[in-house]
Amino acid sequence: MVVGRDRAALAVGAASLACWTGLVVLSGGIDLGDGLATRGATSAMLAALVAAPVAAWAIMQARRRAAARSGPALLAIGGTGGLAVWAGISILWALAGDLAWTEANRVALAAMALIIGIGIAAVVPRAPERFAVGLSIAAAPVVAWALLARCLPTAFGTDYEPARLQAPVGYWNALALVAVMAVPGVLWWSTRRRSGPGHLMGAAAALSVAITTVALTYSRSGLLALMLVLVLVLCLMPGRIRQLSVVVGALVGAVLPVWYAMTTDALTEDALLAADRSGAGAGLLWRIAAGVALAGVVAWLAARMLSGGRLTRRRAGAAGVIAAVAAVGLLGGYAVAEPRQVGDWISARSAEIAGTSGGLSNAPGRIGSLDTNQRLEWWAEAARSIEGSPVIGEGAGSFPLVHLRERTTDEDRLNVRQPHNLMLEVASGLGLVGLALLACLIGGVAWAAVRAWQRRAPPTTVLPLAIFGAFLLQAQLDWTWTVPALTAAAMAAGGVVIAAAAPGPAPPERAMPGAAVAGGWAIVPLIALSAVIPWWSQEKVSSGNRAIAAGQPAVAEHLAGEASGLNPLAIEPWLLRARAAALLDNPAGMRIAALRATQVQPDNPAGWALLAVAYGATPEGDDAWRHVLALSPHDRRALLALEAAG
Repeated sequence: MVVGRDRAALAVGAASLACWTGLVVLSGGIDLGDGLATRGATSAMLAALVAAPVAAWAIMQARRRAAARSGPALLAIGGTGGLAVWAGISILWALAGDLAWTEANRVALAAMALIIGIGIAAVVPRAPERFAVGLSIAAAPVVAWALLARCLPTAFGTDYEPARLQAPVGYWNALALVAVMAVPGVLWWSTRRRSGPGHLMGAAAALSVAITTVALTYSRSGLLALMLVLVLVLCLMPGRIRQLSVVVGALVGAVLPVWYAMTTDALTEDALLAADRSGAGAGLLWRIAAGVALAGVVAWLAARMLSGGRLTRRRAGAAGVIAAVAAVGLLGGYAVAEPRQVGDWISARSAEIAGTSGGLSNAPGRIGSLDTNQRLEWWAEAARSIEGSPVIGEGAGSFPLVHLRERTTDEDRLNVRQPHNLMLEVASGLGLVGLALLACLIGGVAWAAVRAWQRRAPPTTVLPLAIFGAFLLQAQLDWTWTVPALTAAAMAAGGVVIAAAAPGPAPPERAMPGAAVAGGWAIVPLIALSAVIPWWSQEKVSSGNRAIAAGQPAVAEHLAGEASGLNPLAIEPWLLRARAAALLDNPAGMRIAALRATQVQPDNPAGWALLAVAYGATPEGDDAWRHVLALSPHDRRALLALEAAG
């Protein structure tokens, strides 16, 4: 019976990882909240439909396991589930209720991934290494697609792609983290029991491909996450000689393709035709193949050279200290010898950090830059919004409107939908309450990691811990939290850590009550409805926009009515209806729809701008433009309209 349960859990875990691959490929589940049923929004909805019953099943399977009722599990699940509920409640005061609904669904998916990770890992033996290797395998098609899109652009890529690698996820930093999440499993593979030279060389080849992918995204946060993973695994996992050999081989193997890709114009310029990249892409392809082969050979040679020694944590730490002292000494000596050059370098780096260096391009040179790329401004905007509503926040997902209100420039190309920092994003949207719930999630995983260390859990526990840590690190510098594919993988990894810290069956009196299992199944249809309804409304709006483009405004007006009926919190259906009314030469209908948009989301300047256009150069129109300026003080359209009105 136990064996059967193990096999069933393994099968469900493998199927879940396969679904995760699909989620990543379908734009990572990214839903920008623009009211359009994009590929990412569709995949996020489908992910929720799959995750809800799997999470309920995982609860049922693990109800008699110690992990399900452990303190870290209850703390982490309570924090994540509470955050999802609190995000849903914030619809009552959110600046944009539909964005709050979307955010609540995203956090609910994270909570379900956490539960799935705990439930399956509590049943499956050797779950940490199996999860890490499974995630590496699941990430492999994504990494292969990304590289093939650049190497064979006419077959796998599209025209006008940016120079930074981003396919198929659609966002370079997210792709970088997907590649980083594959690294722990690759490193473990080189040290598994009865592993031979083939495993070592294969791991080095795979790691070389992952490093190449991260480098070609030009993602600085991705590189930081990669370094964190390497440090954690190399320091806390046994088999350091083999792992270090793999890393050395992979770095050497990545040099050839990365150097070529970063110095070839056809690969570093944005928005080229796919055909214009073909020649350079072929050159990159054979260099990747050569780098893979070289990585394997160098790793084998390094292992042979180092095999006589024993790389303990103490020796590794001593070597690190010696290297750091030597580096400081060299830098200090250079500063004394060339003070002017050092001063110029410090001034340039200070200008980058302060954001006064002229901006950061998407060229390869960005990797070595300390420019925050407007992040300081976005963080300041979020901080100002926290001052205004510190306890409950502005409502989940409200930062797009907070940004318009708090920004200090009228440069619309710098508009963002997240502050690029997890803590500030949660604090701005959900206040101190949301921040406390997020702390419960992180604290639960950290508690489990400490408990695993104290109870001498298998050292492979560091593998999912490294994945969770890489996610948290990048999330402080980017909008990683709102990419469902990344959040789901990280939360599942956190669940595996929690399960590893509390192995074995629970005492009968500590088994999870049947009511909890029944409650898990009962909530499945609610989660499904919550995911489907806003997506369905977006589908109607998207179809309406296509009808407008096809010259069918009456059809668009009908679809807009259906969309607003499905999601009364959304402003997009009313904006669509106003456009349709204008095309139908119905100015009264346009004004009514625009007015309704301002009532649905009174804090959204888009509705007021449309109302101003509907009224034209009238006192009512001028008043609407003033509302726009109150919500977005740097809106150029409103400033010009009111200036023209005198």
